[in-house]
Amino acid sequence: MNIASVKFKGIENLYTRNKQEVKQTLKVNNRDTVEISDLGMYLNKINSSEDKDRLEKINEIKRKIENNTYRIDSNELAKKIIERTKGEI
Repeated sequence: MNIASVKFKGIENLYTRNKQEVKQTLKVNNRDTVEISDLGMYLNKINSSEDKDRLEKINEIKRKIENNTYRIDSNELAKKIIERTKGEI
């Protein structure tokens, strides 16, 4: 079988031309996008000024825990657990 008579040059030129067109198309349509997830939006909301009081309270509790000065009122805790269980909170 003689394959020398097959014209590969035409096929090679076609391949090279198509490859260049694809590269040019990719360069034109290449754009970066940013999507913020629900979690990201929630975290942003926590860091906003609306929740600053809550964050201050959390930081105060953390400091008390680190200093071993955080005390829990067991009666108040029990009341809150019961309220939560009943769905009152």
